[in-house]
Amino acid sequence: MKRCTAVCSGRSRVAGVAIQPRRWVSYDKSTLTKEALLQQAESQLGHDVDGNALRIDADKKTVTTAVGSLPISPIMDPAWMKAGRREKKRDPGNISGQFRKKLSNNPFAMALMTPLRKCINTESYLPRYFLQDFELVEHPEKPEQAWWAPGPFASDSVVPVYKSGRYSPTGQTKRPKNTPNENGGVETEFESRTQAPLTGYCLSRKSVLQAISGGTAQEVAGRKKPNRNLINRLFAQRNGMAANGIKFNNTVWRSDMDDFVLEHHRRTVVDALIYRAKRNTGPNFKFLQPAANWEEVKTVEKRGCVLWLSDKVDPVANSFATLDVEDVKFWSKMPVHNLTWLLGEREVQRLRESSKVFRDNQFIVLKLWRSESMRKLHLLLWRLQGYQAQMRRGDKDEL
Repeated sequence: MKRCTAVCSGRSRVAGVAIQPRRWVSYDKSTLTKEALLQQAESQLGHDVDGNALRIDADKKTVTTAVGSLPISPIMDPAWMKAGRREKKRDPGNISGQFRKKLSNNPFAMALMTPLRKCINTESYLPRYFLQDFELVEHPEKPEQAWWAPGPFASDSVVPVYKSGRYSPTGQTKRPKNTPNENGGVETEFESRTQAPLTGYCLSRKSVLQAISGGTAQEVAGRKKPNRNLINRLFAQRNGMAANGIKFNNTVWRSDMDDFVLEHHRRTVVDALIYRAKRNTGPNFKFLQPAANWEEVKTVEKRGCVLWLSDKVDPVANSFATLDVEDVKFWSKMPVHNLTWLLGEREVQRLRESSKVFRDNQFIVLKLWRSESMRKLHLLLWRLQGYQAQMRRGDKDEL
């Protein structure tokens, strides 16, 4: 899928390269010492006519030449060079304290600390996790036409990608650029997908996307007609070069966007669960642990949420289902996900056919393993729960 750059004619380009804002460059502490900066400055000076290397006296602010000492330019002064460079922060040390360790691996805390964004259509300021991001992409056959597509925020890194590198306290792996791999080749530094130049947000609720897609509006030629006013409001507050050349009235919005987003998230969840189930063996279950009943669920260590394969589907009750665990300090309330309602019969059937643990058990506990992909999986399950949630009769959906 290509990003929408051809239709963004307002973006400035020099020699075919789009102008992008550059982040502030930080430097390692070892490169900001007086000796390191002095060596860097002297490496650019070369030699005098006698073949002697030119040397800088940082204290006297002079440089030695064949005719004697001469004043140096301020740009070669190590003190001036250091003043204009920001020191890179040190890597975080080992997390101390039980509460901090629990908090660093809490997916719900991770959701709440995402940056605030606004849904124009519902006038809601919320952490970005609770919003669905949309970006403009090029049509493969019609480059001049822009289509709306769900962004990568929710589903990115849910299925793990293992990379060599040392362990970090936050559950990430770090690897320097161009490190040799097991086959003797060279692995380049992994780069996650960046945000598109044009990104809009709306509340991550199926009812909101239904309204944008046409909802109960009159059908045209047997298809729903998207609400163009609500679509254009996704970029109501956007300005700048990226948005100058876009004719938003000509962008294409799928009439089934609400179902498309739902099916995409469901497939991603099932793919991740199948992958985890294949790497999960007893008796020491690492990611998924089956349980015989609700009481046994409460005894599972490192419990995160309950995956329940129920024969009954109650959309209202399943939207707010939790399990209380008594006499514990942490995780006294566990989310309960009815997979039959959450994933749909087709994806549940695929899950059972691909995994023995889901085929033979009704209750499975998804554990809190310390990794980004596991936290993302918990968050995507929770997002699906909220996306399909239906309010109880008499309750008011304030959003």
